[in-house]
Amino acid sequence: MESERVSGVQWGCALAALVTAGVLTALGLVTPLGGVFLGTAVAIAVPLLPLRDQPKAFARACLVIGVGLLGWALVGAVIGMFLFVPTALLLIGAAFAEPGNRPGRWWVAVTPVAVAAAVAAFYLQPPDADNEPPPYFLATLDSRGVQQAELERRTPDLRERGATRIEVYERAGRLELTVGMPDHFAPGQSQAQLGEEIRRLPGVVDVQVCNHHTCY
Repeated sequence: MESERVSGVQWGCALAALVTAGVLTALGLVTPLGGVFLGTAVAIAVPLLPLRDQPKAFARACLVIGVGLLGWALVGAVIGMFLFVPTALLLIGAAFAEPGNRPGRWWVAVTPVAVAAAVAAFYLQPPDADNEPPPYFLATLDSRGVQQAELERRTPDLRERGATRIEVYERAGRLELTVGMPDHFAPGQSQAQLGEEIRRLPGVVDVQVCNHHTCY
């Protein structure tokens, strides 16, 4: 039998998920991807808060948002969205915390299939070269070997090789360097030359090329 309002356990799980998302967003705002973290947190909170007095709808929303967030964590893993996995699990737990307010068998069956289809469509869609931003280099730095003054001194060398932006930030407990590439390198410049210049920087332990979908 459906309860008249969201139970304490159900609301507690959802509230823990919102707090977790809020903490992650606060940490993410100091990175260049702060807007993505903020948008993710808003997409979690806005649908849930008005449903406090609609337990069945609340449970369904927790299920849909939780499973959808797992999909987003997979799609956006390379930009740190995997950090939202605990939030997603808390929301899924909230959906089933109250026996009388569980989403229902059809919601349980259809929601994962729909999210899996959306993730598959994202990965399988052909790239649109005209609308996608150019790729960029992502380098992992050994904080013990990084000297900020030396990195700044070498910045002109990266610019001469075609770098469009150079950013150093901390994510998930490690330092990362992103170096943007132009749509088209000027004569005498190339992606290979820029990559080699990055590998010569102090403290660089790994260099990958990333696009909108993945890094390799």
